[in-house]
Amino acid sequence: MIHSVAHPQTRALHRAHVKRRRRTWFIMTGVVGAALFLWASGYFGDVIWPALGDAILRTTYRLLVAYGIALLLGVSIALLVGWSPLADLFFPLFDILQNIPSFALFPFFIYFFGSTDWMIILFAVSSIIWPILFAVLTAIKSAHKDLSDAATIFGARGVKRVYRYLAPLSFPAMLTGSVVGIAIGWEAVIGSEIISNISGFGTFIKGVDISGVSPSAIAGALGILVIVFVINRLVWAPLLTESAKRYAE
Repeated sequence: MIHSVAHPQTRALHRAHVKRRRRTWFIMTGVVGAALFLWASGYFGDVIWPALGDAILRTTYRLLVAYGIALLLGVSIALLVGWSPLADLFFPLFDILQNIPSFALFPFFIYFFGSTDWMIILFAVSSIIWPILFAVLTAIKSAHKDLSDAATIFGARGVKRVYRYLAPLSFPAMLTGSVVGIAIGWEAVIGSEIISNISGFGTFIKGVDISGVSPSAIAGALGILVIVFVINRLVWAPLLTESAKRYAE
């Protein structure tokens, strides 16, 4: 009886996943096709490709470093706080800090770190960390008490409790928070590059003519879109699919 119910549900989820994947590939194929058509027609003739490539690589590098730091800090804080008696105290405090507009703090980052790569990276960390932190905290707080009791019975105490019970429990939430955090991180990095005038994709699009439809701006947007698509398809999609299978029960 259990198999007769689970099997149709599994097939329905699989069909939905296949449809989403096909739709994503269809959209991306259209974007790449349009880009190739514009390139073949000479529309991108005035684009300085080395400068654009360097700008995108700088921005992507800053984003990835910021994400790595935010992931380490967010997950570590959530794991330490989530199972402690102080969790109910820290949760509203984190909520208040999260709701402070990121760019309102930008002058402080400029003051303490100057117009440097690390200023942009740390500023992006202050934006990326919250979705990860709250996703993991929520997963820990909402876990069934039976799971916690079972972990205790099987010896998951002290430090062992973190990597044997809490870390696997919060892994799907960590992935979800990471997807949201990376999306916010693009905005934080590019925005801070524009404001601080530090070399990157932000300053690249700031320097192009945007009075009309600029080929350089469109080429840059397409470049970022391709990077986002590749990361989603090669990193997040497989991890989320595997996580859904492993933690379905």
